[in-house]
Amino acid sequence: MNPRTSPSATSRGPRRDALRNDAIVIDAARAVFAEQGPQATMEAIAARAGLGVGTIYRRFAGKDALLDAIARFFVEELDRAASTALENPDPAAGLEWFLNFVGTFHAEKRRYAASLTDRVPSGDDVSARTADHVRQLTRKAVEAGYLAQDVTGDDIKALIIAIRGVVAASPDGDDGPWRRFVRIHLTGLRAD
Repeated sequence: MNPRTSPSATSRGPRRDALRNDAIVIDAARAVFAEQGPQATMEAIAARAGLGVGTIYRRFAGKDALLDAIARFFVEELDRAASTALENPDPAAGLEWFLNFVGTFHAEKRRYAASLTDRVPSGDDVSARTADHVRQLTRKAVEAGYLAQDVTGDDIKALIIAIRGVVAASPDGDDGPWRRFVRIHLTGLRAD
């Protein structure tokens, strides 16, 4: 059997340099989209990445495929943040840290966040895990007496969705509105 066509040769994952290039492209795309929005060209992304545009097209068929990859990365990033918040021994601090992370996260992507909406299919395993982390985080904050007894994970999920809207409606670089929004809403959700 030819070693180039053996099952082990064809079932291997992407080469290390391809994975490294993917990370470089995604980082460059995030930066360029943050500056220029979703209308940024693949050529601008390639220039930022220091790669030829052909290299990008070999890994990502077009801008939609690149935005899909970025959306997947963002879902995983939010899940890691929710998991980190859960590890905080102080449930109030963990919840506040996570909500601040969410606000900063959306503020950094303000110019192209709308282009990422609905790119991750509903029922996605990572999204479901993140929702479970938010429910656990909320439950811990309620049990610790930080949040009122009737506050649920759905209330915090609604707050997270609203943060995205406040960020989108705020001027570029002004984090004041979403931070104030979070502070006011947490005050309303706190236990007496």
